[in-house]
Amino acid sequence: MAMRLQLTDGFELLEEWAESASQAERNVMYDALFAVGDGSAFLIYDIFGDPRDRSNFIVSVKPGLVLKVLLRRADSSFAIRYLGAPDADPGDAAGNTTPAREEPSSPEGA
Repeated sequence: MAMRLQLTDGFELLEEWAESASQAERNVMYDALFAVGDGSAFLIYDIFGDPRDRSNFIVSVKPGLVLKVLLRRADSSFAIRYLGAPDADPGDAAGNTTPAREEPSSPEGA
């Protein structure tokens, strides 16, 4: 069962980012935010853990666009930490990421 989360912080980051984003970028980012909120993001997007903070996750929204969120499981909420190009993240969403989950692989034909 997916955990539903409420967005509690980061609205000002979202508004600031949205001012310069195209409509298409805003649409895919809002879709990603809804997916985080309803718990389906791990099924839809590539998600990476932040090696410096285990509570932060980086969602690869589309090539060249990431969303970093802080999950607060204790109160079923999340906060936006960064939105934009992966190489522009002051917290380094572009580098030093480790997969938060890996799908088991099976050889074809097995």
